[in-house]
Amino acid sequence: MLKFPMKFEVTSTATSGILSQWTAQADSLPPIPSAIPPEFSGPGGGYSHEDLFGIAILNCLISMYKVYCEKSKITFKSIEGKAIVVVDKSPSEPSFVVTEVNFYIDVAGVSHQEKAKSLFDQAAKDCPLGNSIKAGKTFHINIS
Repeated sequence: MLKFPMKFEVTSTATSGILSQWTAQADSLPPIPSAIPPEFSGPGGGYSHEDLFGIAILNCLISMYKVYCEKSKITFKSIEGKAIVVVDKSPSEPSFVVTEVNFYIDVAGVSHQEKAKSLFDQAAKDCPLGNSIKAGKTFHINIS
């Protein structure tokens, strides 16, 4: 039985200056390198918050899909996904915003294609991270 609310704690440690990398981590997992991306005049060489944002939403979508397939006894050989996070200037404020996230999903070796597509649609609808963003989302899915 799931217990709500769920809490997930992450930490990050950095030093001054945009050219230095820093680390971030969750629980006792290995730290990941973080950096300001070249698009924002940084050095790159580490995960940007835009990268982590895209990874988080993509992994949320994939994990929801895996759970729904498991509960529905639908199997697949593999799922591959890509998320493209688009950042633009806000037309009404002097800031940047995520304006859209485009998902490209390939699911191969599906035991029941029609049901697998329906489960993906449900996972996309129920993904809590996807539901928490204002940006437009598009899904390009191939199930075979």
